[in-house]
Formats: sequence, structure tokens, C-alpha cells
Amino acid sequence: MRPGFEKEVPYVRNVSANPWLPDYPNPPDLRFNYYKLLNDSWTNRKAIGTAPANKTVAIIGGGAAGMTTARELWRSGYTVRMFEASPRVGGRLYTQRKSFGMTAFEFGAMRMPFFNDQTSGEAPQQSTNCLLSYYLNQDQKWSGNPSPTYGILSDFPNPGQTKGGTGIYMNNGYGPNDCYSSPTMIDWPYQGQPDNPDLQTVAAKVNALIELFTANIAPVYTQDSSAWDVMWQQIAQNYDKMSFGDLVFTEPVTTYNNDGWFGGFGMTSYESDLFYTIGTGDGSWGAFYGISAMWFIRCVMFGYNSDLQTVSGLNNASYLPQYNSMPYDSGGQPMEPPFYRGIQSLVELLFYLRAPGTAKSLYSACRDGNDTSAALYVNSAVSKLQRNSDGSINVFVNGGSSVIKADYVVITSPIWSTQLSIDFEGFDNQSMLPWRVPAALQQQHLIASAKVFFPLYKAYWNAPDSIPQLIVTDTFVQDAYGVQWSQDNNDAALLASYTWEDDAVKLLAVDNSTLQKMVATELERITTTTLGKSILPYINTSAGAVFQWTLQPTYHGCAKLYRQRAWEQCYDLLAYNQVYSGTSRLYFAGESYGVEGGWTEPALRTALDAVIHLINNSNGTFNNGFQFYNYPLYDTTFQPNEVYPQTSAAAE
Repeated sequence: MRPGFEKEVPYVRNVSANPWLPDYPNPPDLRFNYYKLLNDSWTNRKAIGTAPANKTVAIIGGGAAGMTTARELWRSGYTVRMFEASPRVGGRLYTQRKSFGMTAFEFGAMRMPFFNDQTSGEAPQQSTNCLLSYYLNQDQKWSGNPSPTYGILSDFPNPGQTKGGTGIYMNNGYGPNDCYSSPTMIDWPYQGQPDNPDLQTVAAKVNALIELFTANIAPVYTQDSSAWDVMWQQIAQNYDKMSFGDLVFTEPVTTYNNDGWFGGFGMTSYESDLFYTIGTGDGSWGAFYGISAMWFIRCVMFGYNSDLQTVSGLNNASYLPQYNSMPYDSGGQPMEPPFYRGIQSLVELLFYLRAPGTAKSLYSACRDGNDTSAALYVNSAVSKLQRNSDGSINVFVNGGSSVIKADYVVITSPIWSTQLSIDFEGFDNQSMLPWRVPAALQQQHLIASAKVFFPLYKAYWNAPDSIPQLIVTDTFVQDAYGVQWSQDNNDAALLASYTWEDDAVKLLAVDNSTLQKMVATELERITTTTLGKSILPYINTSAGAVFQWTLQPTYHGCAKLYRQRAWEQCYDLLAYNQVYSGTSRLYFAGESYGVEGGWTEPALRTALDAVIHLINNSNGTFNNGFQFYNYPLYDTTFQPNEVYPQTSAAAE
């Protein structure tokens, strides 16, 4: 998720009376209590469902969505075959392990929303709004486990919520409108406000919209009635036609009139320039001005910016299966060893640790020569899906060097990888892949993202009068986060540059070595000119790393965003499993086929959506009291009005 606006949704947990409806905050488009589905399965030690005999599912991608889909279907009795194009599992949950100490770099997702569960620290969290919380904190608490495994969490160093302090550097240190006579690092104290009145004004305007919005949607969201669907469609009527930039300039309102209209930020051009280049201290929002206003609404108003945590890893890592030892896939290919460090440990937990209600792990099933229920093949890119006359699907791997026949296929690869790499053959264009679906794939937008990391000799921000843990700039560096994995001051790293969209694309032409030097030199200039202190003595500049998501051949981009007027295209993908999968036997899962402002949670939710529909469509049965009629449907008949009220087309 982007280094986004750090104002957390007010902690108003509205609780639903219907057990299958989730509490607020939760995603708006499909209200379903996925946590209950998994927790009931865990309590009863029975899988979500039970498969009919001899059904094989091919799963494309070994990231969070692919592994969740595989594990839950395998637990339910399906034969699963997983294909991963790279030599590792994890996908865009990518924790880069380093040889020095325990330091690691999060190349992918790193700030995890726990949906307003106000607890943190080195102990399990219990957030029933959050699937990530279930898998990290509940999944391994099975009876008889003498040392339950759980995720070690800590507060992410967000601007204004960073105990090591936040510093804002803009306009070469002279601040907004040249308000300082000498280079100054604007202080943003822990749980305070930026020490600059103009930035405070901008923050107040953003906060006003958030507070008006959330105060009015929270009580309606949890109603067991159609009231929420009506309200959400009213919101879409108003905002789907707007870009985020439009929202910045749109006049605010102070009173909600039950019409889905909450106004905008009401910024002036000067305030917009501040928000564009520096945010409210939380980093540039300029790269997102062309993105849909609905993305901001879905992200900020529904929990994806709430209780953001860093996942340091699993608590008993060195005792877990295959820890730091070479695993192999089902064909004998070596894989990257699990280290159970960082957010990648989520996927490693799903793969290597024993699944509830079973006697083994998914990995053990893949490696057991007498067990044909599961298989994983790495370095195996799927190049074609060919539908046969009997409905089965041939999966062509590595250009057709091998072909595996499956009854069903779940696609979890990122959208651009799917579009550029996989040919679809034999799927009719009426009931299986109508033109709107490939058109929706083509129109989706994956953002660019670049990260420059350095290990630190010491976490410098813990001393009095130190360099701030987080530095927000309007330079090409953008944001520099100090990250500490534990209480050990030597176990720290610096995300020295974190950029998105145009700010990341402009760095593509710079080689990695030069870029690292540029970033280190710029941070040195910033700290010495404003604080009189050099950051360089703390940085191990010889062991840095650069990661550009746009250059990764199996991803072709970072996270999915979308532009205004994208409701129809988004729903063509969101609702594909509901509308077409019963006929096509294809299923979509993963963040690329969702709409929320995060990576991991949407990946987990769409994976379970695919599992639920596949079990139902294959004539499987459901367990633990759940029935398919408990699962809500997307309203695919609704389309927002995409013209502005003052146009003649709107009048007609």
C-alpha cells in the first residue's frame, strides 16, 4: 500500500447483529465476515467445504492469493497444482534477506492494516475485521501445540505516529512559501501536528472530510438491510466520475443530507501544491491526483489506513519447518529457503506450517511421493490455457514444454502478467470471456514503485536530539523511513527512498549503484544543512539494495490502482467468479482483481471468494454451518451516472 494519508479512521467499531456481516470498518463492495468463515473452520477442525471426488484445480501464482486458495481448497479435499513463475513463494510479499544480522528489506508490501484493533507489540493481535490477523494470530493455535506460532507486530513508523520523530524537508529547507530564513527541518512530534501552520491547514481540510464521511457511513454499514447498498450506490453516483485531484479542489460540506455527497477537501491552488509535493507531512500525493476518487474513499474510509503494523516475522522462526534450509518443489527444483522474517512469513506460514484440521502442511503434501493431493512447481510460467470440449482445461507451462489437465483454474498472477503472458483458447466470448472481461484487464492500471534500502549500523533515532526516524521530502528521495525489527538498536534498516508513479518512473534510467549514491548524498545534504548532523555514519552504504517493481518480468508493476469512471471495469473483474466462473471454470483471485487500497488483505479476501464459488460451482458441500446463500452477491446491474450534473447529457 502507498505511503498514504496517515489519518486513521476514528475508532468507531460498529458491530453487526448478523453474524455473517462484518463489523465496520471493512471493505464496502462486498460485506461478508470472512474472519468468521475461517474461525468457524478452525474451531470445528473442519475445512470450509468438502470437495466432490477427483477434482483437480490448477492455481497460477504462489503469492498470498495463490497460496491461500491452494491451502483452503486442499484442506477441502481438492487436488491442487500450483505454478509459480519465479523460484520463490510470496509474490509481492517480498522480504529480502540479508547476510548481516537479522536485518531484512521489505521490497513489497510492508505496512499492514489491522482495521482499528488498537493493540500492538510482540504478542498476538485479535482483530476480527482482518483476515491477515486470523492467519498470523489464530491459525496456528491448534490444540496440543506447545508453542503456538504467531506474527510479531510493531507499529509502522507513520508520519506523526513515529516515536523516533518525523521531519519534513521542503523547498531546500526554506519551507512553504519561503517561510524560513535558513534551511529548516520542520518538526512533526509524536502524536502531534506538523510545526507549520500551512501544513496544519491542509491536514485539517483532509481530516474534516474523513471525519464527516466515516461518522455517517459507520452506522449504516452494519445494518442488516438494503440501506448500505443504497448509500454505497449514492456515493458511487457522486464520486466515481471524479479523480482524486478533483476531490482535492471540490468544495467541502459540513452537513450530510443523506444523498451520498460529502463534498471534497476544498483546497486552494497553493494548498493543493503543498498536498501534491509534501502531503501533510505524509509524503507526496501528486502521483495519485490522476487516480479515481473512489480509490481514496475505499482505502481511507474503510480501514485500509487503520492500525498500520509492521510484521517483523514469526515468533519461533528458527524452530519452524525448513527454516533457513533448502526446500524443493514437487519436481525437485530448489526454492528459496523460508526465513519467517517480515511479511513474507505470512505466505511461508501458509505453505510450510501444518494446516488446521490436517496432519501435515501443504509443503509436506507437495513433497510426499505417496501423496498426490498437492504439487508446487517453481520456475514454471503458464503460457496458455486451453479449454477442452468436456470443460476441462489444459495448462501449458513454460511455452508448452509440459501440459497438465485440470478441472478448474484459479488465476492469481498480476493483471499485466496475465494479459502479456497467458493465451486463452477455447473460451467462448459470450458466457466465459465476453469482450468486457479482457477489456477490463487491459484498462486496469498498475503503478510503478521504487525502493532504495540500506542496512544501518545503529538505529540512530533513539538518542535525544537525534535525526528523525522518518524524513518526508519534496526531493527525488520522497520518503526515508527508519525501520527497526526488534528492540535491538543494531537490528535496523533505512528505507532511504520510497517513490511511486512518476516519481518512481523518473528513476528507471539511473543504474542501481548510481541511484544508491545519489540517495545517500541527498540525505546527507538534508540532515547536515538543517540539523548540522550527518546521517552517513549510521548507513552501511556498501550493502544497499534497489528494487523497481516495473522491471520485474513476472509482475510488470506494483499495486493496482484505477482511474475515474472505472466502476464497470472494476466490477467486471470483482464479480467474474460470481457471473462467469460456473461456466468457464476460470476464477480470478488476488489484489489485481480487487479495488481496495492495499495488497495483502484484498488478496486474501479475493482468494476466499474464489474458494467459495469454486466449491459451490463444483457441487461440493460447505461445512461448519455456512451455506452459499449466506454469501452476498455483487449488484452487477448498477452503473453510476458518469456525466457531471451541469452537462446537457445529465439533464436528458
